Amino acid sequence: MRILVCTKLDLHGAHFANRLLPALAGHEVLGLWLADKERPAEGHIEALTELRFIEHQLPVELLFPLIDALPVQLAEGARDATFAGLGRRHRIPVETITAFDAPTRARFAALAPDLVIVARFSHLFDRASITVPRHGILNVHPGRLPELAGLHAPLRAVIGGADAFGCSIHWITPGIDDGPLLGVIDQPIDLADTLLDQTTTLYPLAIPTLLTVIEACAAGHRPPGTPQDLRLRRYASMPGEAHFTALRQLGMRLWQPDALASRLKGFLPPGIALPPLPGALR
Repeated sequence: MRILVCTKLDLHGAHFANRLLPALAGHEVLGLWLADKERPAEGHIEALTELRFIEHQLPVELLFPLIDALPVQLAEGARDATFAGLGRRHRIPVETITAFDAPTRARFAALAPDLVIVARFSHLFDRASITVPRHGILNVHPGRLPELAGLHAPLRAVIGGADAFGCSIHWITPGIDDGPLLGVIDQPIDLADTLLDQTTTLYPLAIPTLLTVIEACAAGHRPPGTPQDLRLRRYASMPGEAHFTALRQLGMRLWQPDALASRLKGFLPPGIALPPLPGALR
């Protein structure tokens, strides 16, 4: 199977790719496409600005370049690879996608993948591009569908009083998060844990389902999935300050220094340690 993997240029995307790509051994991975898209709200809502720093700027712009500057043999000793390291480990091209524009759509069509796996990819596929992969495009959504379609589903699950996060796997259609479902995996919500850590662990929950679908497609039996009951659909876009206030009132933190340091440590070679991180901002 010729597979293209599309995720986001951030900490969650790196964590997911480090677990998915080894599981795709035996298939031809055409590349790793990384969405880099900053939404306006991330510049004027304090909590979103904070998340942008923790999820993207700190790992991708500050830490990863330092690791990539190390001798390759030393960097390869780390458990998890940076995005450049993933390209070396799996011998695949890694590309940052800032817009799914006409030139990008043309290159996507020229790649002609059999299947595309999407998780946290910030760009939408147009109707014509959806028809390019002969088996389709699979999306991993960090929320229960159809109830939590849209952005920041983990945050909405917590403040909505859910007892579990959901990881939904579905076929992409011309709509947003509304294609046929192939599975929904629950993960209990722990208010004592951070939103960042629990969000990171959601995406890899999809890997066993993804592999089952890949095997079925390779055997010529593409699973159709189960149509969503769109009467239950609750789509939401970017959250506001009130959403994060509600999160704090429930006692959940966005992130915590020791937990973040532990997550980032996985990208560091043996013998190299992070300096102490400052206290949590909230």
